[in-house]
Amino acid sequence: MSQRLREAERVFLERYKEWLHTVEEGLSSVAYFYREEHVENGDRLLVQMMEGFAPFSSDNITMRYLFAEKVEMAEEMQHFHEKVKNAKSISSCDTSNERLRFVASDLMPAFQRWKLLVQSVGGESERQDRQ
Repeated sequence: MSQRLREAERVFLERYKEWLHTVEEGLSSVAYFYREEHVENGDRLLVQMMEGFAPFSSDNITMRYLFAEKVEMAEEMQHFHEKVKNAKSISSCDTSNERLRFVASDLMPAFQRWKLLVQSVGGESERQDRQ
């Protein structure tokens, strides 16, 4: 039973990492749209990507199990999900420059920190599986 659970966690983590990779590429496109003043396209893509985090919210039991054990990770997860929530209301920014500033200065740094922490969990679980 626990082996099956570990396998399910591993699969969940791999899917989440793939999603993060997709979002990372998408954020580059969002920044491009805002630089070129294609605000509607940037808003639409950003909101769609942020809505894609719904199954991976901090309320998800697997997310809490994988990431909330350590205080630092739990805090970073909350911080990142707060940025995701803020990004969903990107249309409240007045200009494409404000939107770009939010993506580059707020969302991307939080995303990168979170992605690094997620990758570290994968490394830990792989080492434990080998032992």
